[in-house]
Amino acid sequence: MFPNKTQAAVFVQWLDMCRFLYNCALEHRREAWRVARKSITYNDQTKELTEVRAEDPAWEAIPVEVARSALRMLQHAFEGFFRRVKHGATPGHPRFRGSSRFDSFGIGRVSVEGKKVRVPKLGLVRFHKYRDLGGEIRDVRIALKAGQWWVSFSCDAGEAPPKKPVSKAVGIDLGLDSFAVLSDGAKIRNPRFFRRGEGLLAHRQRILSRRKKGSKGRTQARLLVAKAHEHVRNQRIDFARKIAAEFCRTYDLVAFEDLNIKGLAGSGLAKSVQDAAWGTFIRVLESKAECAGTWVVPVDPRGTSIRCSRCGEAVPKTLSDRIHQCPCGLVMDRDENSARNILALGRSAADVRGQSPN
Repeated sequence: MFPNKTQAAVFVQWLDMCRFLYNCALEHRREAWRVARKSITYNDQTKELTEVRAEDPAWEAIPVEVARSALRMLQHAFEGFFRRVKHGATPGHPRFRGSSRFDSFGIGRVSVEGKKVRVPKLGLVRFHKYRDLGGEIRDVRIALKAGQWWVSFSCDAGEAPPKKPVSKAVGIDLGLDSFAVLSDGAKIRNPRFFRRGEGLLAHRQRILSRRKKGSKGRTQARLLVAKAHEHVRNQRIDFARKIAAEFCRTYDLVAFEDLNIKGLAGSGLAKSVQDAAWGTFIRVLESKAECAGTWVVPVDPRGTSIRCSRCGEAVPKTLSDRIHQCPCGLVMDRDENSARNILALGRSAADVRGQSPN
């Protein structure tokens, strides 16, 4: 977004008020449960917000959807907390948010006029409209990230298109040496965006560590560190979108390994695994495939690098063995052999779902 100085100042004020409301609502829920074992709901707090707005001109001056968005964020946080408790995961109780940990608010359903979005009680604000919105607007959020204002639109795009008949399919072996090796032998290089930007980030972090807490210089140094992280994040997303779009244009079925990325990110290869950003790529691929009618099939990765893609025999290997050599005579790159096994499993899974992959 490109708000002018007056609009940006209003956004900052709304953001601070939403953070204050979020923390007050959290304290309200905690105290109600601690003192009276009473559960406070989202509806209870929206009713109280209506009473507050009727008595306080400062709260009445901001759009009601902006204030309610803070309460919805808290409701989603508690829903996630109870869901994790139910499934035996680490609960992670909702916490109070400082100014650096609360960066967005919602404005509800609003209209877009050309390259401007109409913000309630503020008027038209310019934004970069790089493509048409794909459907009816359901919700809009405004966020402040690394000193830059952003607007995101949640739209109802209607029913997803039906899945295409499979005439061309590919298996993907995700890795660290190459980002991906395909079942047809093609390789996609690993861009290693974090490694390439690591020097600049380390330099800025050293400057940040020397700045006095609470000073203007520390605030500026924090912003530069955030911008470095944001640049790497944007590079990863851009790379993932371009590769995923190419897959959806070229293939009708894409099979990939259903890796335990969280577990791998806790290993000795953590930095390289996180830099590869497989999870980002998979999420983007599944999203684009849903819009394109392409099959995206996750398969169990166990045994795909050991089993021969021609005869099915197990050929044990160590991590240093990069060539697959089977007694049946098949010799090829181990990752390509794995990708072929992934493709075979993906075809079988699509067939089970009622699709003829042949």
